[in-house]
Amino acid sequence: MIHSFKLQGCVAGAIRSDDDMKLIDRDLAEKAFKTQKKELDAFFKEKGFLKYKSNSYIRLNDINVLEYFDLQKEHYGSKTLTANYALIPLYIPHDFLSFDLGNRLGKLICDKDVWWDYSNETVAAVSFRNIIQAIEDYLLPWFKGKTSVDALKQELVNEKIKRTQYGGKLSVIQQMWLDSLNKSDKFSDNEDVISKNMEVLKLPKRLR
Repeated sequence: MIHSFKLQGCVAGAIRSDDDMKLIDRDLAEKAFKTQKKELDAFFKEKGFLKYKSNSYIRLNDINVLEYFDLQKEHYGSKTLTANYALIPLYIPHDFLSFDLGNRLGKLICDKDVWWDYSNETVAAVSFRNIIQAIEDYLLPWFKGKTSVDALKQELVNEKIKRTQYGGKLSVIQQMWLDSLNKSDKFSDNEDVISKNMEVLKLPKRLR
């Protein structure tokens, strides 16, 4: 845990009560979200990420693994949001965007599912500052720590052990990923697969 970090702007759960919902000006909340997201856009641009779709950001690391982040609004209009992150190997075939290694940002911070509030301008500013600090303090170091074969192998092995304890197993892509890391030091050089994934996932060409 990074001692200088403190969760702020958070709510107890993703969904508000009907009475609480009535107190929110939804138009102002959406305006606050858009205003603060511009700050997040600028932050990610400075870190070398590109915007991808409406509320997500991507960056390709040195071993052709996509670093992914998105904001996820609560579906029913509570004006709360959470954040997701993932690593996606572009040298493994994908039919759709799958979060092959990753989780909710709150899980990385404190092993809990954290939701931030953006119901008004003041709290939205607090929440987005908190999210940006969490990305700086937790997520970017996590991404940096997964830029080697050994680190990726260990993460996948840990995931396999965790799932096995509950009677599960790695996804097909995760298992292919682990197998590729075990077989060759040229795992990330499959240009045909990378190019196909760039097309299927509609990734911007300037990503590379």
